[in-house]
Amino acid sequence: MSVYTHLSASEVAAYLSQFSLGDYNSHQGISAGVENTNFFVETTLGAVSNKYVLTIFEHHDAAEVEGFINIGRHLAEQGVPVPGPLADKQDKYLHILKDKPAILCPCLPGSHPEKISPDHCQQIGAALARFHLAGEGLELEENNRGLRWWPEVGRELIQASLAVSSSGDALLTDEQQEVLVDEIEFQESNTELWFNLPRGLIHGDLFHDNALFEINEKDGDKLGAILDIYNSCQDAWLFDLAIVANDWCAKNNGSWIEGSLPALMAGYQSVRELTELEQQSWGMCLRAAALRFWLSRLITQQHQAEAIAKDPMTALVTTEKDPMEYFLKLIRHRETQY
Repeated sequence: MSVYTHLSASEVAAYLSQFSLGDYNSHQGISAGVENTNFFVETTLGAVSNKYVLTIFEHHDAAEVEGFINIGRHLAEQGVPVPGPLADKQDKYLHILKDKPAILCPCLPGSHPEKISPDHCQQIGAALARFHLAGEGLELEENNRGLRWWPEVGRELIQASLAVSSSGDALLTDEQQEVLVDEIEFQESNTELWFNLPRGLIHGDLFHDNALFEINEKDGDKLGAILDIYNSCQDAWLFDLAIVANDWCAKNNGSWIEGSLPALMAGYQSVRELTELEQQSWGMCLRAAALRFWLSRLITQQHQAEAIAKDPMTALVTTEKDPMEYFLKLIRHRETQY
């Protein structure tokens, strides 16, 4: 998504030559997002131009990407609107570019709405429930940024902050360190509850910029695609719903946008009803979802700083997402009774 790995026209053309998709026309880096490198790629086959998305994985190995390929193919076959990966002439989906795993997917129709409405939230809620249920039969890895990851990365961030605290460049303030320690203790104290929640395939990163809608002013927007399934794994379905709620339905300070959360919940439950245990665990999962993205944004901020230090031009094609947004959302959820 942000561009960390650069490719020349000849390199992209050589890659495309392995497919039956026509001749290379152009490619352009996609600056949105934070973890992977993505390019829009255009080809010409006869008189027809076609558009694809080339993804280079910056933090996943080939085995992990094989898992994403299986999930993408499975979901596409189940009718879930995800960009299923494309096979080359040898029926291979996975390739290596600049020593990193890479895949090619079709560019699906739609765009990001300028303003998220309750109707968008209702549609994405229903689509998320279908996504969850469509994962039945898949062999899934446990979430590697879930309950067991938070304490590990939390300790690393606190240690890094303490190491540079005298210079004033600490990643975390004293207050944030206290909140982090307390929140991790809270989540760990609920470990048994976590693993009793209904679970299966989750998207793991279904922010509003990972969905496309076909815009129609007359009949209303229609969900066209769910993107970026590269955090998909096994975890509690309610945690995934909380991730969506924190992004689609909340302002940056964590306060709810009027009408959005009820629409999301109604959409989700029109496909799959929440259990009583899930209803009781909603506040815990909202807090967990905020914690997860506060920590991952802090880690990404470090990675981006390192990449820019090596190549200042990287700053021109890198999207930075503020960790403070999710710290504020965590604080609000900690102060709210659900």
